[in-house]
Amino acid sequence: MKPRGPQAEKEFGKDMKTFEQLPARIRESIILQQQAEKATGPAATVPDKVIREKARLNSSLPSA
Repeated sequence: MKPRGPQAEKEFGKDMKTFEQLPARIRESIILQQQAEKATGPAATVPDKVIREKARLNSSLPSA
């Protein structure tokens, strides 16, 4: 059996602050990806459709 190394401490406050500093479009994308990963069966199609629709809309926008 392998001995376990020291586990990294979770810094929730720091991680949340970093997440809040991301642009809204990126935050929304991350949340949708997490929902898609957790969903199973027919419920999994809803987040996937939303992600595809948002990607289609973002790709049609002109780059600045």
